[in-house]
Amino acid sequence: MHFFDGIIFGIIDNGVLIMGALFGLSIEKYLPKYFHKGIGTVFGAGIGNAVSDFLGGTPIAIDFAWGTFIGCLATLIFIPIFVEIKKIKSK
Repeated sequence: MHFFDGIIFGIIDNGVLIMGALFGLSIEKYLPKYFHKGIGTVFGAGIGNAVSDFLGGTPIAIDFAWGTFIGCLATLIFIPIFVEIKKIKSK
């Protein structure tokens, strides 16, 4: 039975991640030009992953799910930092 539970979880997990990435791609045109090179998609994927991990954590404990969600969102602050580092290195 766990095998089929894993399949369902995998479909939901990746489905939410893909929807998040597509959402990020769709809003990129409304963001400042700084975000127009796929960075919106990265943010969308990060948000989608946070939602997906939240949903995956709810059967364990709601506190765990919220902690995971906040932890995932916290990593999004590093995206602009990595982009700036990449710009500096490519000069």
